[in-house]
Amino acid sequence: MHRKLWALAAALTVVTLAAGCSSTPDGPTREPSSAPAVTASPAPLAESTAKYDSLRAELIAALEKQMPDITWAADDPASVTQSKDGKCVFHPQTMKSSADIVEPSKNFEEVFAAADPVLKQHGFPAFDGTDPVPGGWVVTRSTDGVGATVTIESKSPAYLRMTVPVQSESCDTDELSQGAK
Repeated sequence: MHRKLWALAAALTVVTLAAGCSSTPDGPTREPSSAPAVTASPAPLAESTAKYDSLRAELIAALEKQMPDITWAADDPASVTQSKDGKCVFHPQTMKSSADIVEPSKNFEEVFAAADPVLKQHGFPAFDGTDPVPGGWVVTRSTDGVGATVTIESKSPAYLRMTVPVQSESCDTDELSQGAK
């Protein structure tokens, strides 16, 4: 009888600790939004570059306005790659924050307040919540009808990344500089 009670107490302790570790304290209670069905064909690379570069700039401006103590700077340059299924994907320039944003954003609530109106103007659903991601990352995503995805992820610092399906003749990063001419 004593062993059974000890085993039950140990099991309850493990369950309680696991439940406590799996949630973000004072974190958003919203569920992450699910990606809508792809309803539009990818646009040409030049058109997509202008559209999604504009979205990136507006998101950064909104985040810096909402959290003025945190700035964002370019991290990785824009690129074009071919996915395993043969589709061409544009990756606008990645942005990196000057500091972690989880605590200053009240566990992404300030991110949602700043970014959701910008996303809506560009045809994306609201972020709505964070995704369960291992390793201490806090991640939120939104995907539009073309299949373009905006991701903000933070683990000191934070990153803003995008992937955009596009039409491209060569599916090569060199095409980006040719379109700028």
